[in-house]
Amino acid sequence: MELIDHYKLESHIRRLVRHITVTGDVIHEYEYQEDGQTRLVTLPLRVTQSSNSDICVVNHANNTTGELLIMSSSGRMKSVFRGQNMTENFTHADVVCDSLCNILLNDSYNEQIHLLSADGKFLKFLLTDNEVNSPVSLSLYKSTLRVGYSEGLVKVFQYTV
Repeated sequence: MELIDHYKLESHIRRLVRHITVTGDVIHEYEYQEDGQTRLVTLPLRVTQSSNSDICVVNHANNTTGELLIMSSSGRMKSVFRGQNMTENFTHADVVCDSLCNILLNDSYNEQIHLLSADGKFLKFLLTDNEVNSPVSLSLYKSTLRVGYSEGLVKVFQYTV
């Protein structure tokens, strides 16, 4: 049995993010950077759109390296976030945006939740080491932040900026 390398970019395999309507019509496909040659994503895991229409993509380059891509709705790359003060791996699994277009990004490996500005600048870490343990999913509704863990536990926090 041959092992599949999910991170290997091959010319015959498409790696893209597709923006669609609720009825399934394609609005836009994001596959290449502005040069039309360089692949935009290696392994996109999660996608969200902020209220300013920016598209935030959790992308993994390999098992231990991830990044958050922030693009305009037209597909122009605005910024790339690869972690704050990372001495270890940076592997994130989920992303959400608040009503002010701030970005919340979890980092399972380092057990942190990053708060970024709308343009991808690091603002601060949310919660403390004792409050999060390998977060794998995020949900934000108004001022309620839910953090999910691989063992099935969900913790609920009050979220204020």
